[in-house]
Amino acid sequence: MNKILNAKFIYCPKNGLLENYSIVIKKNKIFNILPKKMSAKIKYPEISLGNSIIIPGFVNAHIHLELNWVNQLLQPFSDFPSWLQQIIELKKTNNEKKMIRDSVVESLSSSIASGVTTIGQISSYDGEDIKEIKNSKIRCAYFFEIANSKLKMASLKKLKTKYKSIDGSLINFRLFPHSIYSLDTENLIKIFKIADNLKIGLGIHLSESKDEVKFIKGLKNKFDDEIFQLLVNKPLILRNKNFTPLGYLKKLNLLNQNPTLIHMNNLSVNDRLDIEEHDLPITICPRSNLFLNEKMPGLKFLINRHNIGLGTDGLSSNHSLNFLDEIRFLYLISKEILKNKAAERIIEIATLGGAKCLNLEEQIGTIENGKFADLIAFKIKSQDPLTSIINASNKDIKLKMINGEVI
Repeated sequence: MNKILNAKFIYCPKNGLLENYSIVIKKNKIFNILPKKMSAKIKYPEISLGNSIIIPGFVNAHIHLELNWVNQLLQPFSDFPSWLQQIIELKKTNNEKKMIRDSVVESLSSSIASGVTTIGQISSYDGEDIKEIKNSKIRCAYFFEIANSKLKMASLKKLKTKYKSIDGSLINFRLFPHSIYSLDTENLIKIFKIADNLKIGLGIHLSESKDEVKFIKGLKNKFDDEIFQLLVNKPLILRNKNFTPLGYLKKLNLLNQNPTLIHMNNLSVNDRLDIEEHDLPITICPRSNLFLNEKMPGLKFLINRHNIGLGTDGLSSNHSLNFLDEIRFLYLISKEILKNKAAERIIEIATLGGAKCLNLEEQIGTIENGKFADLIAFKIKSQDPLTSIINASNKDIKLKMINGEVI
């Protein structure tokens, strides 16, 4: 249905802050952005939001919807490997479909309530979440997660069928090799080749922990000493003392496929050069890193890169999926670097940056003619409307719209 949105301010990372403008929406897309005096001549139903600011919908570029149940069962842990050990054991005995679907529904509700209109979902239960995602009407880059234990699902024929069955205007299928330590080198290369053949995107957890760096270098580490003792078949992985996790992907000639890298907390000098050379998209999950007692991402290097996105990760490694909590945390740890541009930059990362990490920037992430009408609006509570967003809570969201439909 066609409509006009009116608010005191409209903010878009490309156009800046517009005052007393309207957004004209035709069906599910933005048709025009006009001064209110001009839009008043158009005879479409109006949604007047008063003292509010409209921005592009938030993009949670990395989330595990189905892992809410883990949070209640975790025991205290000291580091990433001891956390991962628990996750492996818990997933062996907790795989009831209803529990998984309930977690997905709860996660989707938390996401949409905090202004998220697009998610990068990492799905590890072979499609158990698709129905709930469709019902929520959220936009989704759907990453099918694969480790050695699930590689049998990754045959080209089966993936083609799955791809065609769920791909559409709101859900787009991708592949997600879990990590460099959960896949044989041969299998990791195979997954990248499948994605290339299907012409679909990729993501991977990378450089998340100190032990991952030690592991790929062949140094003493807890993956070898503790994690692999839980597995039937230890992954067969090419290792070298000169590798970093990113350097390993480079050695395998996998960076040209432009995979989205998740976390990237342990960067060497050469890693930074490779990120710049290949212009690699990176999604950071800072509260998750803190939760896992791991190093925070190098914000001085990352924070001003154009294709940096933000994710909450799952409730297995975070205390909430409220995206406003993640935004505020990133703002607090970045404001010394960003100075007076902190609020504006963080909002850009939470919208356009995430869209770039999901390769959706031509469709969403900014308020522009021809893009999908994925929009949110906040009540203005301070003199600076952008800072007002940083300080907002769920109750301050006055509009949530996905694909032109008010949610």
